[in-house]
Amino acid sequence: MNLILFTATLYHLRFLVRKGYNKSMSKNKARTFGISWWIGLALFAGMICLMLGDILQRDGVIGSKTDVLVMGTNAGFKPFEYIDNNEIVGFDVDLAREIAKSMGKELKIEDMSFDGLLPALDSGQIDMVAAGMTVTPERAKNALFSEPYYSASQRIIVKKGSPIRNRYQLSGRKIGVQLGTTGDTLASKIAGAAVTQFQTAPSVLQELSAGKIEAVILDDAPAKQYTAGFPGLEILPGALSDESYAIAIKKDNTDLLEKVNKEIAKMKKDGRYDKLIRKYFGEEVKS
Repeated sequence: MNLILFTATLYHLRFLVRKGYNKSMSKNKARTFGISWWIGLALFAGMICLMLGDILQRDGVIGSKTDVLVMGTNAGFKPFEYIDNNEIVGFDVDLAREIAKSMGKELKIEDMSFDGLLPALDSGQIDMVAAGMTVTPERAKNALFSEPYYSASQRIIVKKGSPIRNRYQLSGRKIGVQLGTTGDTLASKIAGAAVTQFQTAPSVLQELSAGKIEAVILDDAPAKQYTAGFPGLEILPGALSDESYAIAIKKDNTDLLEKVNKEIAKMKKDGRYDKLIRKYFGEEVKS
């Protein structure tokens, strides 16, 4: 649209230049010509400003892009991120919103597959990942990570009455996992296991409940949240691993990393972090 207006303005000025000012013009015609000239010039200047503004906004120099902090997540990981009344909510969302607020920005959330989060971060589609993401050496090669904000573990979920009672009985079994998670990585190392990957935690538990798989490996907090809706499932005692969640940031964005760490530390000190823990977990601080 701006290009069309710009072209029309140029044609208007070209017409005025070609027509030119003539001394034989009447006063009224001369006045009309002068007004037309200044209008054309003003339109031309306005189009230049609009086009320059578009370029700067697209490049993130000015405009709404600089006023927004874009968080990538996978909204099927309750209580960290999930959909409630068509809105993405959860512990990570509230945490990210506090971080955005401290920077004077509005939080924007992009929901995508878990395994697509780090590629989206690297391409600049999002500014950070807050998705119950465990810090691992492999992930640390491709992103910066904030100070940990939650301690987690991987747990085994089975149908009640299952012969599987511990990790050593997972060999050769049909195991379901959420795609791209540390549970996915752990399952891939179990001898003879047939591993099926799913996009969200609820979907993998539905398959277990239906008897299509024999066990699920899932993070402890979502495991507790979602198995509550499946009375025929149980979480086995004992953790497969101990992990820490952190916010992932693009490799070269040390400025954002510093701001994120500063706000997390501030929240832990002033009680806002404890408040979030009680809101979503109803328990003492686990960080």
